[in-house]
Amino acid sequence: MSSNEKRWIILLVAVVIIAIALIIGLANRGGDDVQQAEENTMVNEERYTTELSDGTKLNTSEEFNNSKTYGNLTISNIQYTERDGMSVLLADVTNNGSTRHEVEIVKITILGDNDEVITEIRPVIGEIEPGETIKLNASITADVANARDFTIEAAE
Repeated sequence: MSSNEKRWIILLVAVVIIAIALIIGLANRGGDDVQQAEENTMVNEERYTTELSDGTKLNTSEEFNNSKTYGNLTISNIQYTERDGMSVLLADVTNNGSTRHEVEIVKITILGDNDEVITEIRPVIGEIEPGETIKLNASITADVANARDFTIEAAE
């Protein structure tokens, strides 16, 4: 075998060894990503939220996001999120009655598992004509998005 052939064989063996090392390294890295994701899941025990790509936590509880009724009002299209320590409840409020709903402060109680009270907020529902829909926007300066449900009633 000539020295030129020996060089080509050594070069081919080196390329194969490097390729195998890269494949093994990438396979191990993928396993680390899975293990890291599992560790993150175990640390984050928030049952009712999912984290969006921008870091916002979105409440995913079916009970929380179901439409609620308060008198002649229907609260629907509920979105409850948290970002940077600020939880925000957004919803549509529709007047299903035949008279105008006057401006009113209501009490919304945010509930966790076993109906324990996480917090209470007192947003203002504006004037709503019959059949009209307005937006409700209530914010809390705390991370309380991991909630199972909420109730709404007249403020005291």
